[in-house]
Amino acid sequence: MPVLKKGEGFSPWMASFPSCSSGRCASGASIGQNASSLSIRGFWHDFFCSLLQQALTLTARTMDQTSGRPLLSLCMIVKNEAEHLETCLRLARPHVDEIVIIDTGSTDGTQDIARRYADVFEEIEWPHSFAIARNYSLERASGTYILVLDGDEYIPDPRHWTLLRQALTNQKPVAARICVHNVLPASEVIAADVLWQERVFLNHPSIRYEGRVHNQIIKSILKFINTETDKILDLNVDVVHIGYAHDRKKIKSKYIQRLELLKNEFEEASDDIEKAYFGYQLAVLYYILEEYEKSISVLDIIDYNALFKANPQNAFYALFIGSQVLLKLKKPEKALVYCNNMFKITKQEPIAYFVTGVALIMQKQIENGLLMLIESFKVNNMTHYKRFPLNVQALKNALINAFKHVGLHELAHQLEHKAINSNEQIKEVEVWLEKIKTGIILKERQRMIA
Repeated sequence: MPVLKKGEGFSPWMASFPSCSSGRCASGASIGQNASSLSIRGFWHDFFCSLLQQALTLTARTMDQTSGRPLLSLCMIVKNEAEHLETCLRLARPHVDEIVIIDTGSTDGTQDIARRYADVFEEIEWPHSFAIARNYSLERASGTYILVLDGDEYIPDPRHWTLLRQALTNQKPVAARICVHNVLPASEVIAADVLWQERVFLNHPSIRYEGRVHNQIIKSILKFINTETDKILDLNVDVVHIGYAHDRKKIKSKYIQRLELLKNEFEEASDDIEKAYFGYQLAVLYYILEEYEKSISVLDIIDYNALFKANPQNAFYALFIGSQVLLKLKKPEKALVYCNNMFKITKQEPIAYFVTGVALIMQKQIENGLLMLIESFKVNNMTHYKRFPLNVQALKNALINAFKHVGLHELAHQLEHKAINSNEQIKEVEVWLEKIKTGIILKERQRMIA
C-alpha cells in the first residue's frame, strides 16, 4: 500500500525556519509587517542553534564512521504527541546519529517540535496500519542499526544509552530487547507493566513490522537470523512509557480509534496463534474502553494454549484482565478460575495473589483472602523480575481498606501509621504483616480443631 506524503521531504538545514503560508509566519506576524525585534531575535537564535546542532550531528557521524562505531537511527511515527515528544528527543539527541520522524496527522503542534530535532521529517496521510507507517520510517533511515521509540517514551539514563552503543559496537547483534516500563496512574495498585521488546535491530530491508495495530517485528528478525553467530541480546536499557498514565478519558479517546482495525485483525487471523493473540489484544482494548461484557466474551473463547505457546506472558496478561473484568462484573467465583490459571503459569507475580485475595474476600472467604493480600505484599518485595510490580503505597492502602472491610479496625489503624518511604521501612511492614498472617493461620487451625 503506497504511503501518501502531505509535504515535501524535510531538509535538516531548514529545521528552525518558521513555516509560512498566506503571507504569515508561524509566530503570527505578517511577513514584512510589525515583526517585533524579540521575535526576530528568537527566529535567528533558533536558526543558528539548529545549524550548530546539525553541524555537531554531522561531526559525530564522521567520528563514528572513522572509529568503527555503527551508526544508530532513531525512527518514530507520531500523532498529537506535543505533550511528551520533546522529552524523548532531548534525551535521545546526544546519543543517536540520526532522527527520523514521520507524522501521521498531528493537530497539536507536534510537527514544530519534531522539526527542531529531526534529520528526516515527513508528514503522511494515515495509512490505516501502524506497520505500514512504521516501515515507512525505517525506509528513510541511514544508520546501521535502528532504535524504535514512540512519542510518549524516553530513555532517561545516559548510562543506558552508553550500554546500548557499546553493545552494538562490540557484540554486533541482529537485534536487542530492551525493557519497556509502561507507567500506570499513581492511584493504581499496579505500578507498571514491564516487558521486554525488540526495539533495536539491524537496518535491513527484510526486517520489517507486521500488524495493523499491535505491530510486531520479531517474526522478520527470526527469519533473518540464519547462523549460530547471529543473536538477539537482552540489554538492561530502560524505556519509560507514560501513555497509560493519563486520565481515563484521554486514554479512551486515544485507543478507541484502534478498535475497528483490531476487530478486523481478530476476524481475519490466519491461524490459531494469531486468533488468540488478536483476541487477547481486543479484550484488553474493550477493558480500557470499560466495555466489560464484550471483553469477557472474547476472553472466554481464547485458545490459551495457543497464546501460551507464542508468549506465556501474554497468556498471563489475558487471564489477569479476565479476572479484573469479572470482579468489576461482581462474579468472583468465575474470577477465581482465571486466578487459578494465572498461578499455573507463574507464582512470581504479586498481582495474581492480590486479585485472588480480593475475589476470596468478595466470596466471604475472609481469612484466605487476607492471607493472599498479605502474600502479594511479600512477593512484590522479592527481587526477581515481575511484569506487574505493585505500587507499594496503593497496596498498603488496599490492605488498610481490606482490614476495615472485615472489621479489623485496630490492624487497619496500626498499618495506617507505618511508613513505607524506604526499603527498610517496607521490610518492617512486611515482617509485621507476616506476624498477622501467622496469627490468621493459627486462628484458622484452632477453629478447625474445635
